[in-house]
Amino acid sequence: MANPTFAAIDVGTTKVCTVVAEVVAGEIRILGTGVGPSAGLTKGMVDNIHAAMEAIASSVERAERASGVARILSAYVGIAGPHVSSMNSRGIVAIADPRHPITDGDVHRALESARIVNVPNNREVVHVIPRYYVVDAQDHVSDPMGMFGSRLDVETHVITAGSSAMHNLVQCIEGAGVRIESLVLEPLASAEAVLDPEEFEQGVVLVD
Repeated sequence: MANPTFAAIDVGTTKVCTVVAEVVAGEIRILGTGVGPSAGLTKGMVDNIHAAMEAIASSVERAERASGVARILSAYVGIAGPHVSSMNSRGIVAIADPRHPITDGDVHRALESARIVNVPNNREVVHVIPRYYVVDAQDHVSDPMGMFGSRLDVETHVITAGSSAMHNLVQCIEGAGVRIESLVLEPLASAEAVLDPEEFEQGVVLVD
């Protein structure tokens, strides 16, 4: 069976980067990249839909040629810019049956509860990142799965983006013929790629 492949696109102010990779035995192997000059963007935000669309399409075509992939149909897309902001939020849910251990579904419900924040109509939630959990009176739990309790709280960091800026980016990507798998905050993606779990625990900061 062929190894699963995926693509990612970073639409920057100076350049557009597209990468195609595959997962081999749990490791990511780069198959090809396509880097081209950016157009239609200022400070990470689209100010010319047509120009940005052409720049993205050019980068995608270069990645297709370099990787040997016939067609990039979908991709993960980075989002950044001054329109991005964040806040902390707490989610709280009751455990239906305290005699049974906390499940992935309980954790998901707690995260969804934290997503319900007072966000203005011109902003949308991009990520809800768990900081730590609270099981009954036990604070700073890193992973509540399998634990017992009657109430589960989660402290999260919520990333929001300007709706118009996000929709403009989505229109450019889709206009270039690529479906978006997910929007990913670029600084978060960089940290996930560069730092290991131990560094996260130690409070290492990645500065781009």
